[in-house]
Amino acid sequence: MSDFVLEIGVENIPASYIPPAIAQLEADAAALFARTRLVYKSIYTTGTPRRLVLVVSGLAPRQSEGEDVVTGPPASRAFGEDGKPTQAAEGFARAQGTTVEKLERIATAKGEYLGVRKKLARAATPAVLRAELPALMTGLKFPKTMKWEASGTRFARPLRWMVALYGKDVVGFRVADVESGRVTWARPWMRGESASVADASRYFATVKKLGIVLDHNQRAEKIRTQASRATAAKGWKLVEDTDLVTELSFMSEDPRLVTGSFDTRYLDLPPEVIVVAMKSHQRYLAATDKKGRLVPHFFTFTDGPVLGAQEVVRGNERVLRARLEDAEFYWHEDLKRGIEGLAAELNRITFIEGLGSLGDKWHRVLEVMRSVNAQLALNANLDDATLTRVAHLAKADLASTMIRDGKEFTALQGVIGSHYARACGETSDVATAIGEQYLPRAASDALPSTLPGRVLALADRVDTLAGCFLAGLKPTGSQDPYALRRGGNGAVRLAAELGVSLERLIDIAGKAYAPILGADDLYERWTTKRTGAEVMEFMRGRVEAHLKDAGVPYDVADAVLAVAWDRPHVAMARARDLVRLRGDARFERLITGVKRVGNILPKERRRTGVDWNEVKTLLTEPSTFTATRFQDPAEHALLGALQAMVQEIDAARDTRPFAQVLTSLSGLATPIDAYFDKVLVNSEDAAVRDNRLAFLAATYSLFGRFADFQKLVENNTPAR
Repeated sequence: MSDFVLEIGVENIPASYIPPAIAQLEADAAALFARTRLVYKSIYTTGTPRRLVLVVSGLAPRQSEGEDVVTGPPASRAFGEDGKPTQAAEGFARAQGTTVEKLERIATAKGEYLGVRKKLARAATPAVLRAELPALMTGLKFPKTMKWEASGTRFARPLRWMVALYGKDVVGFRVADVESGRVTWARPWMRGESASVADASRYFATVKKLGIVLDHNQRAEKIRTQASRATAAKGWKLVEDTDLVTELSFMSEDPRLVTGSFDTRYLDLPPEVIVVAMKSHQRYLAATDKKGRLVPHFFTFTDGPVLGAQEVVRGNERVLRARLEDAEFYWHEDLKRGIEGLAAELNRITFIEGLGSLGDKWHRVLEVMRSVNAQLALNANLDDATLTRVAHLAKADLASTMIRDGKEFTALQGVIGSHYARACGETSDVATAIGEQYLPRAASDALPSTLPGRVLALADRVDTLAGCFLAGLKPTGSQDPYALRRGGNGAVRLAAELGVSLERLIDIAGKAYAPILGADDLYERWTTKRTGAEVMEFMRGRVEAHLKDAGVPYDVADAVLAVAWDRPHVAMARARDLVRLRGDARFERLITGVKRVGNILPKERRRTGVDWNEVKTLLTEPSTFTATRFQDPAEHALLGALQAMVQEIDAARDTRPFAQVLTSLSGLATPIDAYFDKVLVNSEDAAVRDNRLAFLAATYSLFGRFADFQKLVENNTPAR
């Protein structure tokens, strides 16, 4: 066994291209080795702006043993009635260089065939690599590629050298007129430093001597450590930005700290504006003092030591000053119009083609916010004046110069709006809600910290979902230009936190488009063409993903989604209780009993999610079945147990935890078992049979009120 190294030397690749490229390189290499039967111990990939690296430890010297199975005619057609081989069998044998007698009968999914097993050759590893590596390299995908030489090879940036070593030996191949070898380079177009790698096992040591920090995680740690030490020495604290540190780690091979400053007058700007200005152009890190205020300094990195470091600093300061001057201009220009003036301009900004302006949007969002508010506990309700003000001003910053003309400052939408609101005298509730409306942006983000912020964030997402589906902009496959899946995921988390019904909000949001589309057109799209149902189904899928991301087994998720998909908080709570009771003998008996009830009923009579009052009526004031027609004491016993259970649940229905309800329902397992032991449901007497089925349908509705127990897998939680 020997190590193998492949280093792809290139002109500077954009930092954002490198992480996906090295992830693909690792996956494609693993697939290559599996396909070519090359055994190895481990694979490691990393990248810098000037090299993508694959290192394989313990790669076998040749392919492992394998065989190829070639099938010919079906066994049924290989021999005649007299038992002699047919022409098909003989022709196949000749083609394979053997005789019919040496062919095997091979079982396949389509039946039994005649075939032959051939041992595959065990080629030497260097020969396999020589043939496979060009395709491995050129198969790497990048957002943009270029051509630079006669063969037309496309890559992120021009190839300049390649190192390909198996042990001490060069694996020779050519890509884009570049021949592989053992020489690696550091900044080849500057000082032209190079080194010859004697053995693949010496690769790391060789590049280290060239001053290259090869591992991207080590570079990120070096960046973080240098910046943290520099800020701590001044009594400051580095503003944490993991994404920026990661990006910086892919922008250099030997990061060296550079510190600069800017005029203190710019500290009058909102701190987020300054941080974005520093980050977007030159990738500067920021710092705060002991009171958490930004200091007028920045931290960035060069790639290795540079001549004239002070000139580099002055250049960085000059670029930042220009961006901060722009931001200062935008800030003052927008404040001249004020938050109310900005909101008034939303009528001129299109929301979605054919669905009105952003000025129209806030009225719809307000209607959804009112619906959210109405579903909250009484002590959590917001006053309508706050709701109206929040909705009216939420998107005002989209009309601001900062957002519309500021390019990199577009990332501040919502945040800058909250600063404009505060500067113009709006209440803290209103300003904070505006700043929190886009949270959560990702699955790892926290939810808005305030109730107005959560209500606005949920209503805004639901309105956008309804509008995009009405406009035919629903996600398809990998296409989701309006990020509706991400928005839907956020809406589920917000609805779960607030404890509200998504179905009700979606219906209100869709129907709020009537002033834009007209009542008839809206009805045609929302109802007749089932756009509303499509939004509901889409959001049901988001709730399902939410449950499964939380580790809920698939069958439990299916059981609760059937009755509570639109109330994510209810679905999650019930799922957790169902999982907790798994394995309990009484509960497992209950599931078996409920399934016996469900299995004997036609599918259309197995109702789930039935309104509680209807369940009560079905069992305590029955009209669908007649108890006087019961012929066996077990029928009366089950009905009595059901009626007692309805009274027990009803007495504390709004306060009783679901787990306690399940425990109580488990007490019905015995009368259900007794019923099926004593009663023949499918009686030959049609009237008796119909009455018993009606009774069991009413029985099933009690359990179906809480979950679709039919979907649970008994005593097991297998993967789907």
